[in-house]
Amino acid sequence: MIESIQQHKMAATPAPRAANTGPKAFAQEKLARMTLEEKVLLLTGQDLWRTNAIPRLGISRMKTSDGPVGVRGGIFTDGVKTASAPTGVSLAATWDREVIEEVCEVLVTEARSKEVDLVLGPTVCIPRTPLGGRNFEAYSEDPFLTGKLAATFINSLQRKGIGACIKHFVANDQETRRFFIDEKIPDRALREIHLQPFQIAIRDSDPWAVMTAYNKVNGTFCSAHDFLLQQVLRKEWRWDGLVMSDWFGTNSIAPSVNAGLDLEMPGPVRRRGQHLLEAHHRGLVKASAIDACVLRVLELLYKTGKSEIADWQEGQEKAIDLPEHRAILRKAGADGIVLLKNSDSLLPLQNLNGKRIAVIGPNAVRYVGSGGGSSNLEPHYRTTPYQSLKTEILNKYPDADIQMRQGILTHRYLPLLESSVMKNPVTGQSGFILSFWRNMTHSGEPFKVEHRPSSNLVCYDGLPPELTTGERYSYRGRCIVTPKTSGVHQFSLSSCGPGKLYLDGKLLVNIERRWWSQKSPLFMSYGSPEERVDVEMEAGRDYELLLESVSREPKPYELTYTGELEREEVQDGGRIGFLEYPGDLDKLLQDAVDLARASDVAIVVVGKDHEWESETSDMVSMSLPGRSDELITAVTQVNPNTIVVNQTGSPITMAWESKSSAIVQAWYQGQEQGNCLSDVLLGNVNPSGKLPITFPRRIEDTPPYDNYPGDNDVVYYGEGIYAGYRFYDHRKIDPLFPFGFGLSYTSFTYSNIRLSSDVLACDDTGFNEIEVQVDVTNTGRCEGKEIVQFYVSQVSAPRLSRPVRELKGWDKVSVAPGETVTARATLDRVSISYWNDSVQKWVIDGDAKFRVSAAKHSRDGGLDAYFTSVAKVEWVH
Repeated sequence: MIESIQQHKMAATPAPRAANTGPKAFAQEKLARMTLEEKVLLLTGQDLWRTNAIPRLGISRMKTSDGPVGVRGGIFTDGVKTASAPTGVSLAATWDREVIEEVCEVLVTEARSKEVDLVLGPTVCIPRTPLGGRNFEAYSEDPFLTGKLAATFINSLQRKGIGACIKHFVANDQETRRFFIDEKIPDRALREIHLQPFQIAIRDSDPWAVMTAYNKVNGTFCSAHDFLLQQVLRKEWRWDGLVMSDWFGTNSIAPSVNAGLDLEMPGPVRRRGQHLLEAHHRGLVKASAIDACVLRVLELLYKTGKSEIADWQEGQEKAIDLPEHRAILRKAGADGIVLLKNSDSLLPLQNLNGKRIAVIGPNAVRYVGSGGGSSNLEPHYRTTPYQSLKTEILNKYPDADIQMRQGILTHRYLPLLESSVMKNPVTGQSGFILSFWRNMTHSGEPFKVEHRPSSNLVCYDGLPPELTTGERYSYRGRCIVTPKTSGVHQFSLSSCGPGKLYLDGKLLVNIERRWWSQKSPLFMSYGSPEERVDVEMEAGRDYELLLESVSREPKPYELTYTGELEREEVQDGGRIGFLEYPGDLDKLLQDAVDLARASDVAIVVVGKDHEWESETSDMVSMSLPGRSDELITAVTQVNPNTIVVNQTGSPITMAWESKSSAIVQAWYQGQEQGNCLSDVLLGNVNPSGKLPITFPRRIEDTPPYDNYPGDNDVVYYGEGIYAGYRFYDHRKIDPLFPFGFGLSYTSFTYSNIRLSSDVLACDDTGFNEIEVQVDVTNTGRCEGKEIVQFYVSQVSAPRLSRPVRELKGWDKVSVAPGETVTARATLDRVSISYWNDSVQKWVIDGDAKFRVSAAKHSRDGGLDAYFTSVAKVEWVH
């Protein structure tokens, strides 16, 4: 296997370039030979993931792929398997640059195995509300932590020749009405909170590409935002890479090109092409604007190594599952797990021989590796908490008794058909046979027939090329369903276009409406709500299940060359759900409680999943789904040794917090989720993760509560610069668990904070830096890692209001029992500056006094040291 990877790397490596070439020289030479039509062709994608090629000039295609938690490849649904890494918030919870570097080693190999040139990540938008459906992808509520980790991610990919596309520029922090919402963001909040993670990452890493957000900012779509793209990104920050749209997120023709949106994705062409040519002929887009965009596309092509490949022919994607990759992802996942509570040192679990351990909960026996949406993928393999815990416990303690009860159901939609109950009637494989017709009536012979392994029959990137140009079509999906049990089972259907679901020829569901405006998380697009039906079925009997549907009628829109265009949707397909009769739900819960009562330890694994926490829809509350809280409360009442494991990417309410002996925030850990958890619970790994987001007690305490999600497609960022922990400090609200909080199986004390200088001298000619150091002593019995956080406060009265304290550095140190090590961080002018909107510059007050605190979390007083600035300084970049 290793040899095959090396062969692939050699095959993908271009020949050495001549010494006098470079991206700009290459781009200028190609541009000089291009026709206007060829230039315009280069400014839009060829298909869902690839750019256009111009073989006449030796200009190759490039291939992109999501993303932040793994490199999916070129198929969105049911694609080639790939490594599934911990999600962004879990990686941020490690506060460990080395962990991110190691994870990126895996992503680089996966990108090469899928022949991907540009990875669509990292996601660095600041999670504004705990209800954000896409929070799990992002790193942190703090812009400094986010920007620094993103820079590490980007550098780790790009130094190995794989491009990174930082996203979504800017403030794509809610899924509710994300294609239409106008975010009214005050200038200081825009600069200090929402733009700053991009600014830090771009300054420290120079990503090859930036992806624009769907939303508007202060009245203008980000895909055509001249101020953000030209004034800030290119002029102030002096960044000259490629800007691409989010998928189907180009909202104009002329304005997007004039603002510097270089690449419309995906293809085939929608907004540009002939429309852009016409706009140019009408004088609405200058040739110089088109050329500028083309140059940046060509420069990216050069950076990917494709400039030496005249006619790139894509090979077959490969699934490369390596033991060293498994080890990296297992370590990364465990290092991100946060121990929130550990009364009476219940954890780590030890001396379990002869003990009964109950593993309870809806997430105990299922794989919950990620939230939903574009970052989701098909992992190399799946682990579950129960199976991993059972294996590890019995390996260590063969006389232990470990049992499981599900307790409750928490699905938002009916689950997809399990592979064990369905089969393709032609091939006998688990799955469906899917047939396409180039007409709307399923008439004649299908022009394409293929096997699909799941009942999520999405016609998105799996369409035959003949059907990607807007031609309408019809399709049928057919399989044999053999239930395992007898009883009243449930089927469900959701579809993008009209669809009918039959069982043995009987019509179960008929969806007739054209879904133009109903947003469906099931499709990341517009589609019908899920319709369910009860069906009496017999165990072991074969039933024919048939979905018959047609593609959606395209939504008409009024063409304008200079104004905003309505969003187009091209996704089609149907999703079929199936749930066998679960029995008495009250008894299901009671069985779990009875097991907990009879056990020495109860581990309750709860949380959300890719249905509840997903791109395209925000969450309805901070509560856990279904009867989760009831289950936890009932178990804690009968077993004092209850460990609650929560798998979410966002904070949840915990009415049962005081009753639980231990609480573990496990996030979404990808393919190693079960193994990561067992490592921490059994003490193979000492937990070192700390929260990169605040856990509030209730939704009413959160910064945007009075303003989210907005009215009439307008949302006001009323919290201003007081985002995340800044808000709780400012309002003196005690969170449930503060930003930066996390426990260990050992204990640490801090001492001897010191500064390399008590003056941070900044003036028009230059500035110095201050190193802050603090000693950390392990006062416990086992080795552990401590994340020392350095917060800066302006003690003297600032000209403008400022947060109580702001994170400006951290250091993660490993300390043996009884050992003392030094944690350190560097403070510079960015550490003490703020944005003054009256002068539109970053400002340091002259003769100001500052405090730096070495703390364990944002609400910890810590140890303090003081320094001063000298002269007043203003700057832009």
